Amino acid sequence: MQLPDCERVAEISALTLPERWSYQEICKVLQYDYNVYYIAWDTLQEDVVGFAGIMVIAEDSELLNIAVDPQYQHKGIGTLLMDKIVEESWKHGADRILLEVRSSNKMAQRLYKQYCFAMIGKRKNYYSNPTEDAWIMSLDRIR
Repeated sequence: MQLPDCERVAEISALTLPERWSYQEICKVLQYDYNVYYIAWDTLQEDVVGFAGIMVIAEDSELLNIAVDPQYQHKGIGTLLMDKIVEESWKHGADRILLEVRSSNKMAQRLYKQYCFAMIGKRKNYYSNPTEDAWIMSLDRIR
């Protein structure tokens, strides 16, 4: 992801994520060396259709967010983004990938379970808008 992509990423975030990040917050993540963000690009429409980002610190990689434009969902784009996130996490030396997911977000939970993420805990009232618990999930690197 590059700076010119941030506006479209903010739009997708607003369409899909209750805890959406602002344009400024999205641009800010690109300033840090330990953040890695990818976009999914539709070559026919010449437009960003999805994005995902991780923060890698020491042996942990944290999935910060992943989203696909609703018009492009259920077409394998989330899977492609997750493939890249997992690959990049291992490439950057992480031993595990952590994430939080809304307890009601069954679609995301199914995606994470396809990658063998395990539920390892719960954060009570972690999310707002609306208030909701978060499941903490982890994927350990197999060496």
